[in-house]
Amino acid sequence: MPVVPTSAYSQAEDALNLARALVNDSAGVVFTDTLLMPLLNSAYRGLQRELAENSVSVLAEQQDLDLEPNSGTGITNTEISDVSSPQLPTDCLMPHMLWERATPNTADVSVPMEKFTSGGSMLNLQPSSYLRLWEWREDKINLIGATQGITVRIRYEKILPLLTLGTDPVQIRSATDVLGFATAALAARSRGARALAQDLIGAAQMATENLIQRYVRPEQTKARRRMPYGNRRRIVYL
Repeated sequence: MPVVPTSAYSQAEDALNLARALVNDSAGVVFTDTLLMPLLNSAYRGLQRELAENSVSVLAEQQDLDLEPNSGTGITNTEISDVSSPQLPTDCLMPHMLWERATPNTADVSVPMEKFTSGGSMLNLQPSSYLRLWEWREDKINLIGATQGITVRIRYEKILPLLTLGTDPVQIRSATDVLGFATAALAARSRGARALAQDLIGAAQMATENLIQRYVRPEQTKARRRMPYGNRRRIVYL
């Protein structure tokens, strides 16, 4: 009886099994899960970078943070960082857009904030009832501060968690071929099989291009970095 899938996400084991088959070790005698898992995570991170560089929104996340005025200063925090309260989402790599609304006005529509890109500092600007501006510097969101409670909506590029078990979901759809080829390339290179590794790298890059095309095609208005034909076999995972 066929197995009915319960998720559109494949599992890490799917990519690991493909990688083993590609290096002629389907039984896992040499390339065990323990040996291959760091290589799979390297390929996973490489694929995330490729998707981000091609403006693929599959890695975007959104979260609301409530900023309350400090009882001493009467203004909200002037930063959102890893140590602030509230803090940056733990899976945040980089924010893309911010919106704001007064916290008590739950029926209001959040208004886009303007990203400060003129250089210098915003700290000499005076707080008002809304934040208005933001900047990303030194791995934190810098703000002017507001004189009332503000709910900030952050849309950001997220970091996917590391894969540790074969049953862990790969949170990029249809990525088994990309990760399997790339993991096999790393495994082959670790054993000195450089010619095989190079062939597998080319297959991984082609699979990556096809995956990006599938994501980008429904969103043709988005800019995309096209890869020169001569660079298709460049090393991206090693």
